[in-house]
Amino acid sequence: MYGIYDNGAVIAGFAAPLTVRSNRPVNVSDALSLKRFSSNTPAQRWEIETALIPASSSAQDLFVDIVSKGPTIATSVLMPQNYGSFLARNATGGASASGTAGGSTITITCSGLIPKGTFVNFGNNTKIYMLVDNCNNGGSVRVHPELRSNVAGTMYFKEDVVGSFYYDTDSVRGMMYSDGILMNLGTLKLVEAL
Repeated sequence: MYGIYDNGAVIAGFAAPLTVRSNRPVNVSDALSLKRFSSNTPAQRWEIETALIPASSSAQDLFVDIVSKGPTIATSVLMPQNYGSFLARNATGGASASGTAGGSTITITCSGLIPKGTFVNFGNNTKIYMLVDNCNNGGSVRVHPELRSNVAGTMYFKEDVVGSFYYDTDSVRGMMYSDGILMNLGTLKLVEAL
């Protein structure tokens, strides 16, 4: 189960509807000839908009996390994987990767298929990346966005990709109950901490 993560466990599971969005500022302009000019910046962050599974007996963990961290202190999120990538993946064991800051290619050592669309991160770095190419039994693949720092060592790609996110400023910073005992915050938005 994917969701808000604390002390080795999910304290609030994500529920449908769930949106994972790549936010990368783009400058687009049209000339009088209608020719389009566009450019983007190297800055990029992931944003998650999701419902949460209503909580009852474990609601205090989420309540404390939201109130104590709010929009200024990052919380950990177990990143939801693309369902198609999850189904196609047959890689066994762990994986390692190497790459250079600013590059969009990494070299992966693994056994089996890690499909494109898989979210990954590396070592103690909480920045989330997405594989743009399939990796079958290791090799060189592209990632999105470009690497923010050098990569060498463990690559997380299963249900172990944990990123740092802020609660968006529009998120409820308290409790909302439905049916008397179920804490239900409606839709929650999280933005990646860079």
